[in-house]
Amino acid sequence: MGFPIEIFLAFLLAVIIIVLFMTLVTRYRRCPSNKVLVIFGKTGRGAARTIHGGAAFVWPVVQDYAYLDLEPFVVPIELTNALSRENIRVTVPTTVTAAISTEEGLMQNAAVRLLGLSQQEIKEQAQDIILGQMRAVIATMAIEEINRDRQAFMAKVNDAVSTELEKIGLTAINVNIRDIQDESGYIVALGKKAAAEAINQALVDVAEQERMGKTGVAERDRDRRRAVAAADAAAVIGEKEADRDRRQVTSQYDREAVEVETGNAAKRAAYEAQQRVAEEEARGKAQSAGRVADGSIRVAEESAQREAELARAKREEARLQAEIVVPANADRESVLIAADAERERLIRIAQGEADAILLRMQAEAKGIEAQLAAKAQGYLELVKAAGGSSGAAALLVIEKLVEVAGVQAQAIQNLPLEKVVVWDGGSGEGGLSGLGRSLVGVLPPMHEVAKLAGLDLPGFLGAVGRDGDQKAEEVAGPSEKSEDETA
Repeated sequence: MGFPIEIFLAFLLAVIIIVLFMTLVTRYRRCPSNKVLVIFGKTGRGAARTIHGGAAFVWPVVQDYAYLDLEPFVVPIELTNALSRENIRVTVPTTVTAAISTEEGLMQNAAVRLLGLSQQEIKEQAQDIILGQMRAVIATMAIEEINRDRQAFMAKVNDAVSTELEKIGLTAINVNIRDIQDESGYIVALGKKAAAEAINQALVDVAEQERMGKTGVAERDRDRRRAVAAADAAAVIGEKEADRDRRQVTSQYDREAVEVETGNAAKRAAYEAQQRVAEEEARGKAQSAGRVADGSIRVAEESAQREAELARAKREEARLQAEIVVPANADRESVLIAADAERERLIRIAQGEADAILLRMQAEAKGIEAQLAAKAQGYLELVKAAGGSSGAAALLVIEKLVEVAGVQAQAIQNLPLEKVVVWDGGSGEGGLSGLGRSLVGVLPPMHEVAKLAGLDLPGFLGAVGRDGDQKAEEVAGPSEKSEDETA
């Protein structure tokens, strides 16, 4: 009895079902989170179907699959001799961290262009793209912009690199610029310039503090000078004004001389740099024109040499700028700051002394005003006490007689007088008899005065005998007295 055909067919069907099930199970692919599943073949969605996360069934025979690794990789970029906007070659060593993108459209680009490549091959493609984009970005920026604002430079590089990397399905995660250098030394010159500016600012601060200290000293000196007499104050003011004028004129001439010298040095340096650039350009053009017939290789060599000469000329110009113009500007600023500080100090001193003089004059005016007011009040009380202005005037004259007598006594106290004659011109009697007595009484004193002066009077005026003194006394009456009686 043979094996029943129904059982065989059932067994065969079961085997087929099991094989189909196992095939379906093995062709159902689950995608890890750190990979991208790429199904290619007859997908009905273009060249490939990409899946990040989840799972998908891969039809046998008509479809196949592969994975793209999402692990980030670092692309070292040794960018050298990149031309900036000023045609200065710079070296910008950079590292870029990139990875395959998980965005829908970008995963399609990665599946088309990167599937089957090793990570090293992907790095090489990314490196070429990044180098080209960084050169393009550097060509649009000045060295000072690149060095001053690293964040803006990295943002531009990131935008440009990301746009181009997305075309092959990559995304830039991070851009890190390690250092920036240039052949001409321009960045070093910028550093020196910043250092010089910082030093100048420090000098300005020091000068400002010194000015404040000197101003305080001047204010205290002003308070002291307020007690000095008017003559000393006037003399000091004259000396200070003359010294101020001298210093102002001297500082003005010094400042103008420094400005002229600085301008001449800058113009001379610029002219020499331009002349060297023109000579180098002319030499490069002449050499390039002479070697055109030698072929494309020699033309390339001459072009490279011309670029090198231009870079050298730019470097020389930057060196001159850093070594001549910047120090000259720093010196000029230092001189200007010192002159301004000295001028401010002298102005403060002059203002303080002028304030002292004004206050002293005001105090003296107030004192004189008070004295006059007191004297006027005293005169008013004197007039009231004397019963009128005539009585007050008499009292004032009597009061001053003592002072007048003292002055007269002091004036004659050292004169060599042997006698004093008191001569009264009348006896209180009127008429011709009184006039005669007066005339006769005048003669003896006249003879006495003539003797004192060493003169001899004429004979018709009479003569004084031995008893002349007695006769003169009898004629003159009681108004003439001898020196002893007067004493």
